[in-house]
Amino acid sequence: MGWFGLCAIGCKACANTINRSSDSPYTASTGEPLATTGHWSAPAEIQTAPMPVDSAAVGPSALASVLPAERITEWKPGIPGGIPARTKTCAVLGPTGFDDTAGIQTALDTCPPDHVVLLKPGNYKIDKEGLSITRSRVTLRGSGPSTRLLKPPGTNYPVIIIGKRWFKYTPPIALASDAVRGSRTAKLSRSERLAPGELVVVNALTDPAKTVWSERSPPGDPSRGWFAEYERPVGQTLEVQSVKGNEVTFTSSFHSDFTTAKAAHLLRIDNIPSPPVVYSGIEDLYVSGGEGGDGGGNIHLFACAYSWVKNVESVYSDGHSVNLDGTFRSEIRDSYIHSSKNPNPGGGGYGVGVNRYGSDNLIENNIVWAFNKVIVMRASGGGNVVGYNYMEDGFGAGYPTIPEVGLNASHMTTPHYELFEGNQSWNFAGDAVWGNSIYITALRNHLTGKRRSAAPLQLKDEVLRRIVESVPGHRWYSFLGNVLGYPGQVPSPGGDRFEYEVIGDPPSGVVPVWKLAPDTLPTLLRHGNFDFLTGQTRWDPSIKSRKLPVSAYLASKPAFFGDLPWPWVTPENPQHPLATLPARVRFDKLHPNK
Repeated sequence: MGWFGLCAIGCKACANTINRSSDSPYTASTGEPLATTGHWSAPAEIQTAPMPVDSAAVGPSALASVLPAERITEWKPGIPGGIPARTKTCAVLGPTGFDDTAGIQTALDTCPPDHVVLLKPGNYKIDKEGLSITRSRVTLRGSGPSTRLLKPPGTNYPVIIIGKRWFKYTPPIALASDAVRGSRTAKLSRSERLAPGELVVVNALTDPAKTVWSERSPPGDPSRGWFAEYERPVGQTLEVQSVKGNEVTFTSSFHSDFTTAKAAHLLRIDNIPSPPVVYSGIEDLYVSGGEGGDGGGNIHLFACAYSWVKNVESVYSDGHSVNLDGTFRSEIRDSYIHSSKNPNPGGGGYGVGVNRYGSDNLIENNIVWAFNKVIVMRASGGGNVVGYNYMEDGFGAGYPTIPEVGLNASHMTTPHYELFEGNQSWNFAGDAVWGNSIYITALRNHLTGKRRSAAPLQLKDEVLRRIVESVPGHRWYSFLGNVLGYPGQVPSPGGDRFEYEVIGDPPSGVVPVWKLAPDTLPTLLRHGNFDFLTGQTRWDPSIKSRKLPVSAYLASKPAFFGDLPWPWVTPENPQHPLATLPARVRFDKLHPNK
């Protein structure tokens, strides 16, 4: 929806991950296959031995020594115990050479719980309204990237949906007392026959202490109802655990306070009396050609829980390539998500989205490349984790010289309590076009300060190049243990010199490491970040501890790192602050001529 402000200016680690299809898609602008070279390669210093990991520095409790309590939430994202590895097959299908939609849909609709619909290699034509997984505990699995689900243009639907498209809410039930951040219970104004396992939303009216609407969203404007209930931008999707009288207990805690002073209420999703779709997923295939903008794209999950997209290559969509819309504890992982056919603002050119109060989801170990915006969060619900992804080359077809935002939790007010950990991208920024974000934490990311411009992209960072940007209205951001820039970095073509910090707009020729809006400074926290401009790791003198958390959500080294060192971003060691990100290794194998 709309333009960013900047646009107004004119190994073992690779096991079980998808390989790129040999039949490459093409960009909308050049018609050239997406392959080969980039402008810079991996940093010269590659750490050969892992940093010793103190068990006390792993997990959410480790944040307490470096962050105030009000900036910490419960980050326990994704599916407990991981994605189920199903072995029972209910149907094995091959391409017919005609429209394959009905045959696959029938198999999905009749598959018993905990079974797999298996697709053989080949090209499958998916037409009309695409495929919908509307039942729980069903897996749609391909045979790798040679299983290709291809949607012809003109149908305005996703290729695959999990859940119910454009779900609605039933009339609200007011809260009888405040729902307190960190608690798991809420008292309703009346008893309601909620079912254990049901998904609901709790939200509240705009609180000016949290939410800053932009000038594009004045009072009464329809945009105040985009991706959220009207005038209720802060909300959260929750799963009912139990009900006793008018007291509801949930399986996760509140990330924000929801007060009666702001008319907090609970919404049921209109798929009742049927339960939500749970434990259904898409695996091991290639998806292309979805359309439909914000309601479409390639793969779209709606109001489902514990569901997933795993080891998928998703390309050439108009709309989010993969979208989590009102979902709870679902996952996007181990996938190659790339190449928008509409690399422009407006909803058609985005890579990954977390929208409409989606909460406690996990986006992990993916490549997200060649979109207008590689990720957006629009009225997301908190507790979401973006971890260990390689996100590169965000651009606009009409402004290839202006770096788009890289890692960000923005594009509709008010995402809150979201975590970015262990990723690599060209910058960490955001926008204020539709409002602000609050309580965002960036831990141990590598932010290079320059887009890679892998071929056939021809991007030059000539205008508004920056490494980290705090945008007006955004509050309570925390940057811990990040590495900024890269060895041998040069300011050209975007400038003639670097400066460590610029408040407001940079002078001509200056490329800032930190570009900071004045109103964000009182709540901006920076601690233990290393930058290649000064060669120093800088610490906040008001924070006594210099022991950075290894992770805010993981209890131990993730399996996809294999023999590679973890953590891979180590500003505690200025001589060797970077090791190797598995998702970056996969990308380099797909684009070997750096």
